[in-house]
Amino acid sequence: MEYAYDDYALALMAQGMGKKSDYQQLMARSKNYKNVFDPETGLMRGRHADGSWISPFYPDKKTSFITEGTARQYTFYVPQDVPGLAGLMGGNGKLESALDSVFIKGEYWHGNEPGHQTPYLYNFTNSPWKTQETVATIRDGEYSDGPGGLSGNDDSGQMSAWYIFSALGFYPVDPVSGNYQLGTPLFKHAVINMDNGKKFVIKTVKNSPSSIYITAVKLNGKSHQATTISYKDLQRGGILSITLADKH
Repeated sequence: MEYAYDDYALALMAQGMGKKSDYQQLMARSKNYKNVFDPETGLMRGRHADGSWISPFYPDKKTSFITEGTARQYTFYVPQDVPGLAGLMGGNGKLESALDSVFIKGEYWHGNEPGHQTPYLYNFTNSPWKTQETVATIRDGEYSDGPGGLSGNDDSGQMSAWYIFSALGFYPVDPVSGNYQLGTPLFKHAVINMDNGKKFVIKTVKNSPSSIYITAVKLNGKSHQATTISYKDLQRGGILSITLADKH
């Protein structure tokens, strides 16, 4: 599944270089995650060389075909094609239910970086408020400013990077795409100094200190209905204003 994302990243690089044949081949390979999706369980599952599924199947236990993590946790590692994953599951509603199962069962493992995009995948369903709620809960519960303040090894700084992005109010589920998924900002006012000399400002308006649910977003004074913001938007500079309330 991770190789499938790597192939996707290389595909876009090949496209930018004008290598059409490489792009097509790599994009096809980026869909290989579909080969380990088991429609019977609705989860990713290991297969033998003859194509048969590995049995018995324990979705919430560490298993031989995953280096670190469980099948339920790794099912959501398809940052390059979340709509495709939802389609395999039976639609956005099924994706939402599958995401719910991770958190209801207590199976979300923030200490393992390949799952860091999972809370933000609610943005691809009809309930983006669940991203806002879940991210705020993780941010408050998994981090502190004392010893043991990170819930896992800070591999290449990713454990810290998740917090920094999530505190600013957006996160790169698929960084290759140049799009960020919106979440709940922590600060009332934050400024990002871009390399081109421009400033991107995130302003937060809260109904109360406990407000975490987004009720309105404006980009440079205009209503912004999308649950994403692009890197190009950041480069241009400007103001992202997010209004929060206590209820979704």
